[in-house]
Amino acid sequence: MPLLLYMIMNSYSPAVTPLAIDAALFPRLQVVLDASLSNSTELHGVHAFSSDATAFISGSEIAKYLSSLETAEAKVTEIDFTELKSEAPASKPAAAPKVASPVKAKAAAKEDAVKISILYKKEEDFAGWYTDVS
Repeated sequence: MPLLLYMIMNSYSPAVTPLAIDAALFPRLQVVLDASLSNSTELHGVHAFSSDATAFISGSEIAKYLSSLETAEAKVTEIDFTELKSEAPASKPAAAPKVASPVKAKAAAKEDAVKISILYKKEEDFAGWYTDVS
């Protein structure tokens, strides 16, 4: 991920922040903003340009800043993630457990094996999926 950040944002900084987006960078990104954040007067801590400094600004100020960078080709996409989550279809009932094959059992028995689980499907619960994969 750091190489990708550098390639897109010219930064190796772990501080991915809306304040690092400028007019030159904005058209290269797909900027998505939660609807509840764009109307919020509550203060949110965001990193300025490094993880060493934090600025506290309202959600509406973040939205205003990002909107000021919009062009005819590049726009901020506003999504109500809470509404999307409530519209997500109910999860399917669990299937009967499968019997593991001997090859899979050996792989699972490795002591250094790392188990990764993603609980949400990207298409059904983007916010939950994003939390799982980040």
